[in-house]
Amino acid sequence: MFERLAPEQYDTLTDIPEPVENTFLAGHEEALDMVASAYRAGKLHHALMVTGPRGSGKATFAFRIAHHLFRYPDPKQSPEQIAEIDPENQAYRLAIRGAHPGLLHLTRPYIERDKKFRNAITVDEVRRVGKFLSMTPPDGGWRVVIVDSADDMNNNAANALLKNLEEPPARTLFVLIAHSPGRLLPTIRSRCHVVRLKPLDGGQLETVLERLGAPAPDEPEARQFLIEQAEGSVRNAILLTQFGGLEIATAMQKILNSDRFDITATHKLAEAVTGRDAQVQYDLFNQMILDRAAGIAQQAGETNRVVLAERFAKLWEELAQRIRDTDTFNLDRKQHSINVLRQLHEAMRELKQPETA
Repeated sequence: MFERLAPEQYDTLTDIPEPVENTFLAGHEEALDMVASAYRAGKLHHALMVTGPRGSGKATFAFRIAHHLFRYPDPKQSPEQIAEIDPENQAYRLAIRGAHPGLLHLTRPYIERDKKFRNAITVDEVRRVGKFLSMTPPDGGWRVVIVDSADDMNNNAANALLKNLEEPPARTLFVLIAHSPGRLLPTIRSRCHVVRLKPLDGGQLETVLERLGAPAPDEPEARQFLIEQAEGSVRNAILLTQFGGLEIATAMQKILNSDRFDITATHKLAEAVTGRDAQVQYDLFNQMILDRAAGIAQQAGETNRVVLAERFAKLWEELAQRIRDTDTFNLDRKQHSINVLRQLHEAMRELKQPETA
């Protein structure tokens, strides 16, 4: 049984290590080598924006970079490749408990009064950066600020962070994790060097799942379906295999691909993802809805169906707002699930029709 030592986060999965605890990183060798080379040459940018699909290892990548700097504070003495994390290392043991004096991990805060996590990184969280940077770094080493994720910052938080990015102290590294960098302030993007992580391939996904104790199905068809639905994301793959995600994806695919909107199947799926103790399933359902809309927008753009691409980009925004409103105003989740399925189903029918200007 996995023993968690790191504080739980808003997106913690049962029996799965937090990124700060995870000593194994599959893939991303090219990105790691780029950072290692820039660091050795004394040319590492003070702010990295790590982009890529949600669940592809961006946070694990960020902590790997942080530990490399802690272990080799002098760039000239650093190796040509980013070092593996030693679980016996003191820096690692401090980091997983949130106690490393040179590391600040900003994420959605837990509100003890409400017994839940906020749905955004607030300006109060970002103000911790100023205090953190005003302190003398331990042993004259590096200070690393990881924003996980930058997408979660509200406008006030983003503007506050911008001030820190403009004039950072020496030997300070910001790592901003961004699932959708286009939604961030242009002024923040312009102050960061972008590091793009690619989706993991099928073999890499299977390796990570095996290491995490959540192996892919033995049946070839189920395994292939998992790889296709995960879209290069370890988190997606875990949710699919361990939290009923495969069943949710199959039911959703059948509803959305049907010529007629199946209200009976829709009610059944809505009940499954909004029942008691179904928070993970509900979050997964919403993410699948958004991913489907985003995927169609991207597909339409790549095939020069500009009008359709714009419609689905707008649809993504509308669906995302519905999800936020349901959470913020405590609206009926089952009705919300039915509504977004209906809205996406109606929009997808346009894919089968010729585009008109």
